[in-house]
Amino acid sequence: MRATLIVLLLIPVIAAHSYSVGQNFLDYLFAITSVCLLIVALSEMLSRLPAGFLRTFIGITALSLFSFYFYAQFLSYYFQGSYFNQEFFFHLNIHSITETWAAYSTLSVLFLLWFLALGLGFLFFRNKLAPAKYNSGVVVAIFFTAIFSDPGIRRSIISGFGSPDLGADFSLEQVNWELLSLDQNALYASNLSATAGKNLVLIFMEGLEKIYTEESIFPGLTPNLNRLNGEGWQLENHVQVSGSEWTMGGMVSMMCGTPLVYESSLGGNDIMFTRLLSRAHCLPDVLNRANYQQVFMGGASLRFAGKGEFLEDHGFDSVLGLGALQPLLEDSSYVGGWGLFDDSLFDLAYQQFDDLAGQSRPFNLTLLTVDTHHPDGQPSASCQPYPSIDNSILHSVHCTDHLVGEFIQRLKRHPAYGNTVVVLTSDHLAMRNNAYSLFPESYDRRLYMNVLNTEKKGNLQSHSTAMDIAPTILSLLEVDHEASFLAGADLLNSEGQPSLRVIHSAQRTQVIRFINSNFLSSSNILYSLNSSNLESINFASQIQNVEFIDNGLSFEVTGNDPYFYLPALFAEEQKNSELHIDVESEVDTTFTLYFMTEENGTYSEQDTIKRLVRKGSNEIAFDLKDTADGERLRIDPGHLPADYRINSLEIRY
Repeated sequence: MRATLIVLLLIPVIAAHSYSVGQNFLDYLFAITSVCLLIVALSEMLSRLPAGFLRTFIGITALSLFSFYFYAQFLSYYFQGSYFNQEFFFHLNIHSITETWAAYSTLSVLFLLWFLALGLGFLFFRNKLAPAKYNSGVVVAIFFTAIFSDPGIRRSIISGFGSPDLGADFSLEQVNWELLSLDQNALYASNLSATAGKNLVLIFMEGLEKIYTEESIFPGLTPNLNRLNGEGWQLENHVQVSGSEWTMGGMVSMMCGTPLVYESSLGGNDIMFTRLLSRAHCLPDVLNRANYQQVFMGGASLRFAGKGEFLEDHGFDSVLGLGALQPLLEDSSYVGGWGLFDDSLFDLAYQQFDDLAGQSRPFNLTLLTVDTHHPDGQPSASCQPYPSIDNSILHSVHCTDHLVGEFIQRLKRHPAYGNTVVVLTSDHLAMRNNAYSLFPESYDRRLYMNVLNTEKKGNLQSHSTAMDIAPTILSLLEVDHEASFLAGADLLNSEGQPSLRVIHSAQRTQVIRFINSNFLSSSNILYSLNSSNLESINFASQIQNVEFIDNGLSFEVTGNDPYFYLPALFAEEQKNSELHIDVESEVDTTFTLYFMTEENGTYSEQDTIKRLVRKGSNEIAFDLKDTADGERLRIDPGHLPADYRINSLEIRY
């Protein structure tokens, strides 16, 4: 049995370390040793048990734990080239798994087949175990040696001992703001006023870092970006820091001036549904106060990584992802594993730009590309391949470069371009992908950023980070504002970029984590459906068969005008709160919140907030800042007859 289980468990372990960035022989050796010792310890323990149910149950349980751990380890190395980290746990979430099934279904099938082989192997040999060879003390020693031999666990333990600990009694009084290059004003600015400037087109390019634009490494790969570099203002030493290494981390860091680090790491991207950074003033918050019309467009699902939740909470008027954009395609089947291809996205984005330009308000159009998503990329069908090297990631980069260049040329021909600033930026450094072997080992990797259509030209040599982007963009837009950003500096201001400014600091990251979790976020519960009862909620006649089940509310909508009223809330915090709902629907419909204002004492269509609800599970949020204090909120769960279930409903402040 030992040999069979060792061979099967070594499959994902060896595969994982083959994807490791910075492979070395000792890691292979320690990883193999760890697996062998684990199986020895397990078989020794099982041999002490009588054949039968108990031995089978404990064996299956232990092997299940081992298999999930080693396969999760394989996935971590496969996607990012390293052991478990915050990025991995952020994406370890049921929504992430379901939303990425189309892109990575093969990995799931392989896991099921491998897990089945492991289980059958154990069941075949479980009653043929040799007698125990070692006493209990030796078995315990073998087990802990196996644990510590695992390269990832060993490094995590060593790293944990070396990490700075703020301590349970840490407080803001202990923060050396100047030494850590942090802005204390970001914690206390309660009123946010802003005056509009120029329009903004902000394009996050998935994993498209500066190395791809290096002609000496990849000649002719990005001719359009290189041409645009000569027209704009680039950040030459734009570095990545902890908390900004993946898409949501990069976007949050750039928009909010603080990295996506927080005290709890095991909640997956559900952290984005708990009002994380709800008190931070982010770029779209400032533009919202300056009366900008703001639209986000991305080809992937908005539910993946909590994008939709975060963007809706921070000032965007329209957040358009796969669900909203796919029906607009001429061929709705023309989508990849991650969603819309970039050629479709840019075609729809230009239409959106034209619509926004025709309105009287300034605007922010923010885009997120997806063709270059690791580990293989998937270029749009309309693109030509990169002629120099046959590599799918490089083909995707070459394609996105072509589409970005074409999109910018179309914008330049539009009358609104004269008053529009265009920002092209990486969302993060490229994660492990099939072009990694082509990266020179000595290359100092940097994020890409270029700003077009401003008076700024040339290159900025000083070090910059994602957190500097929001204050810098606001200056480039000539937006007057009172916002402060915790860890970001305005790069147009010489005082914001001293050569010795702290960027990479474990202590700084720990302090930011503490501040993000305790001062820039809020999760106090003003009202919860779980603590309510049916008598306190008034239902219209078109809502039938209402039941509380497992702390949730299930009901049937029988007409096109269903609604119910929440209890009155006599709390000042209501105006600084948000309504968060997890709802399941049998149909695609519209979820509407009706509220009263101090000016209008009745419910009307002009005082509503609407959210698109898709068939299945949805997480939606409503900002209550404009509602009248003490007035009951009216909720219309959907305009189509169907069965609905509200799993949670909370008002948080």
